[in-house]
Amino acid sequence: MPDSKQSLKVFDRIAESFARYGITLRGYVRYQVTRRNLAPFLNNKSLKILDIGGGNGTDAAWLVSMGHHVTIVETSREQCLFAERRFDFLLKADERALITMFKGELSELSAKPGSYDVVLCHGVAMYQPNPREFIAEVVRWAKPGGVVSLLEKGYYGAEARAVCESNFDQLASLQATQTVTDRNGIQVHAFTPDALELIIEMTGASITQWSGVRVVSDSLIMQIADLDTPVLDTIIEAEYTQGKNPGIRSQGQMLHFIARA
Repeated sequence: MPDSKQSLKVFDRIAESFARYGITLRGYVRYQVTRRNLAPFLNNKSLKILDIGGGNGTDAAWLVSMGHHVTIVETSREQCLFAERRFDFLLKADERALITMFKGELSELSAKPGSYDVVLCHGVAMYQPNPREFIAEVVRWAKPGGVVSLLEKGYYGAEARAVCESNFDQLASLQATQTVTDRNGIQVHAFTPDALELIIEMTGASITQWSGVRVVSDSLIMQIADLDTPVLDTIIEAEYTQGKNPGIRSQGQMLHFIARA
């Protein structure tokens, strides 16, 4: 993983931006579609879940509402503060007790690799200097047969956006280095489906399914508060359905892979 101090420096200054992202349509689509993809793998019993780079706690709050135990590993002090505010405001005491917040690097976690039923790594590997090594480390934390959920930047979706916006610098960067500059000015890796599939399979994990996320609504720049519930429901249904469509899922701005360790 990258150096702790470097991680803190990068993510502390953009924690508020991540929080604002959650109330945009783009953020809403990401979280809602990812949850629908994951739901069939979260059975009724209480699961032990590791959320790597859990950020401001959006996924963790959802998971504990279903009775699961969640350990968040987060390097950013500011992201942890945002998460704690979210939990204090939204969660009941018994739900809050199901969350363990670990402020530090994954390598410093006291638990043993191979001890979690589900491991989430959403929008994290794309920031790492060596995504392949990082994903291999992520998979190690799942039990044999455990679920690994990876959500990362999609190459073809990034390419389509750059073409639509006539952003030739982004296109050149994609073609030369398979990276783009995100909305916060940080360079991130973009993965083709074949590349991400190969990286996962090289860890020994077997891919169960994969989908595109933000396949059809990426051009809609708005806040969820500006949309009526029926409209939001229609958008999510379209995104969920088309994200699984083999003909266009590779165009997702994000790629959501679910695998078994």
